[in-house]
Amino acid sequence: MKVLCLFVRHGSERYPNALAQLDAWYARQGLLDQRILWVIDNSLPAGTPPTQLGPASFLRAGDNRAWEFSGWASAIEDARAVPDIEIVHFVTSAFNTLYTGYLGHFRPEMLSYVAARRVCLGHIDAYPTPVTIRGTASSSWIRTCFFFLSRELALSPRPWVGFAEESQIFLEGHARCFRPDAPLSADYQDRITHWLEGGEQGGHQWHSAIGSGEEESQRFRQKTLAILNEHQLSIRLRSEGIALTDFCWTWTLSTPLASTWNSPPDWIDQLRARRRVLGIPE
Repeated sequence: MKVLCLFVRHGSERYPNALAQLDAWYARQGLLDQRILWVIDNSLPAGTPPTQLGPASFLRAGDNRAWEFSGWASAIEDARAVPDIEIVHFVTSAFNTLYTGYLGHFRPEMLSYVAARRVCLGHIDAYPTPVTIRGTASSSWIRTCFFFLSRELALSPRPWVGFAEESQIFLEGHARCFRPDAPLSADYQDRITHWLEGGEQGGHQWHSAIGSGEEESQRFRQKTLAILNEHQLSIRLRSEGIALTDFCWTWTLSTPLASTWNSPPDWIDQLRARRRVLGIPE
């Protein structure tokens, strides 16, 4: 089964081992020979021509206006011209940070399930209670550093960038102050602030807690947009009838025949299954 892997990075200084770690993951799954790799580097100037890195590996310029989301968007049209691809794998250079246990709960036959169903396979993150974004209440989303879609679903026209401008969210000239009419609920604003400033969420802390100062406030605003784009993408996928599907829930399906697997249940039931797989008490 041919896989097009869209790996987004911003240079190679911050996560210098990420590409080698991704190659090693593919090798462990026996999928390295089935992969076409596009390294989408958002640090390269627009218009930089693609260069070949290996037999099925290419370096391309991206678009960093909305981090990985604009990077992927910059490649989608060209990806439609790649023949014989059945699966598209979306990855960022930060995929091997924070919780990474899901990387070991993957079997290659899961890709047959992705190819045959309207599902997005990845790691489901969730809040204990819903937050609201653009009028939609939502508790769960796919972590966008590592997920799979079928070719049909991945390359369908859709806006990959839901939030492109800081002015949509923040008051101009007021560091980290959210607009009174920002399209996200107050509790969501609090959760984002708590997380980015180093607070714990779901037993984890962000690897790059943001401090004070204007430069750090700029990073706060940019990362907030990335968080909102991640959550908005899952909302959009669900609106298209695409079910968020957790690696660990899929891991529990006993038969290797993916064609016989049921549709994924509600995300709450999937996370219950994940806790059983990981040995976490209810």
